[in-house]
Amino acid sequence: MPDAMTHPDPNASWSGTAVLTEHGRLVHEDSNGFADGAASTPCGPHLRFQASSISKQVLCVTALALQQRGQLQLDQPIPRWLPQLPRTLHDITLHHLLSHTSGIGHWAELPGPGPGPGPSRRTPHLVSPPAPGALQDLIAQAGLLTPAGTAWRYSGPGFFLAAQVLQAASGHRYRDLAADLVFGPAQMTSTTSGTFPLGQLDVAAGHRAGRRVPVDPGWTRLPGSGDLWTTAADLLRYSRALRSGQLLDAATAALLWSPHVPLPAPPTAEQGRATATAYGYGTFLGRVRERPAWFVPGDNPGYRSLLAHPIGSDSDLAILSNDEGPGIDAALERIPSP
Repeated sequence: MPDAMTHPDPNASWSGTAVLTEHGRLVHEDSNGFADGAASTPCGPHLRFQASSISKQVLCVTALALQQRGQLQLDQPIPRWLPQLPRTLHDITLHHLLSHTSGIGHWAELPGPGPGPGPSRRTPHLVSPPAPGALQDLIAQAGLLTPAGTAWRYSGPGFFLAAQVLQAASGHRYRDLAADLVFGPAQMTSTTSGTFPLGQLDVAAGHRAGRRVPVDPGWTRLPGSGDLWTTAADLLRYSRALRSGQLLDAATAALLWSPHVPLPAPPTAEQGRATATAYGYGTFLGRVRERPAWFVPGDNPGYRSLLAHPIGSDSDLAILSNDEGPGIDAALERIPSP
């Protein structure tokens, strides 16, 4: 894949890179802005970004690969691997965690510090994530908001707990599992979990309305939820590898984009260019640019991301942005429909 085909414009309405391929070949690439100011590396398909919740689909692929190998079962209660969990969490399975039906709350619903400043006033844990041991304690203290398996509730902490299960079941660190089962087979040579690369020349710094946002290295210590640093080129290789059977067999991969739980339609005012109607494992199902698709959006302080595949096509779309505004919809406006 070539480097950025467009000249970076420091006054562009968004900063990042959006790449669309078909049959593995470049169809459209639009890159604007810089890694960290006009004197830094231009945004492009080979610049590394924090991929936010795309990390969750990678965790699901890792979990399914371990299930293929007979090292765990998604329908088993997780105390089988984490016996220290309190009784309130004993009915949760990996299926519940991967489909956001565990009943565990999201970051703002965990006990913790008082409200943070500015845009983070409701989610201080997003600014300064807890250490792994402390987070597991916070999940236990919070308990369940709904009984396991009864309702869909997005939960980043739930995916952290899933990563703890994978580590316990396999006897390996999550970062090594992801590298062996996903990054290596998909030839994702610029992708990591468990490392904090910010400060390197090929890594984009997070921004909010053009101003740099502090990014806590604690995210690298919380595997499974928002730990991935990657490039658009690597994400496209990953999507093709996933769909071509290089990572999972076809029946197992289909579990990612099977509609495990329906989602209510968003209010008209909140409908964007990517609209979800159901959730699989780490994956939304719905429409992107009015095409049926599975997709994975990401939203962490300073970064926005989207990986999408229009169903019935051989196209893949990856968008990585290092500025929170104006969001992924602005990038989708600038590319042809996949």
